[in-house]
Amino acid sequence: MTFKPFILPPRNAVGVIDQQIAGEGQKIILSDGEQVNYSPPPTKPVIPDWSEIKSIRHLFNRRGHVVYPAWLYHRDTTEQRLVKNAEEAAALGVCYRKTSDDERGRYGANAVWDWTDDSPWRPTPFAQHLKFNPESPGQGKEFVRPGADSAVVRNAQMRDIALVVAQAVASELAKSGPAKPAALDQGDWEEFLRFKAWQKSDAAVRALADSEDQNESPSALANALSEDEERKLWEEEATKKGVKVDRRWSLQRLRDEVTKAANALGGGERAA
Repeated sequence: MTFKPFILPPRNAVGVIDQQIAGEGQKIILSDGEQVNYSPPPTKPVIPDWSEIKSIRHLFNRRGHVVYPAWLYHRDTTEQRLVKNAEEAAALGVCYRKTSDDERGRYGANAVWDWTDDSPWRPTPFAQHLKFNPESPGQGKEFVRPGADSAVVRNAQMRDIALVVAQAVASELAKSGPAKPAALDQGDWEEFLRFKAWQKSDAAVRALADSEDQNESPSALANALSEDEERKLWEEEATKKGVKVDRRWSLQRLRDEVTKAANALGGGERAA
């Protein structure tokens, strides 16, 4: 058996509908001949209505505030619990009660959360547990740790270099350095050796700093000693060596005089 496909006939072959038939049902004629217009109810949209599902019907069209289930948060830890009813909340020392007349007049609330004095549980999380922890940023967060200040890193490296050089020079002078003059006290001689070690380490650090890029930003040396601070250190060393400091001396002149006195104290030791 062969089925022929349906072909929509042309308009002139179909004709037009009669107006009496087209308007049928839109007007109602009463027994006395009066015509009343009829408006059909609006078409209900085809949208799933979950309130018709029997298992979850009780969750819809609820009125008033539903207290339970509720989350409770521990005061001293990040622990949290979900209490399903008033009995479970009371076991933790928490309740939801009606307010007194004074509380209602003061706060304007008909019911409030309350807890016993010794209960660590609260209905709201504590602020200190919500602070951002860079070690555990959580999902959706990207923490970029700030880099170390180049000036601080450089000064720390300079201090380490100066310490290593001073220790090496002091050890070398103690082993193969010049002999102590007979007229010089042992304590003064050891102080002189420490000064020579510091002097050589200072020279090594200065040479290293001068070899770096001369176009470096001034902020990189922000933590270095100022000229006044360095002058104060040299003046203290000059006082130990018995050098009378002239306030008109420049910083370089002060360095030269202290070095000259130190060499003289060492019995005319030649500068390395």
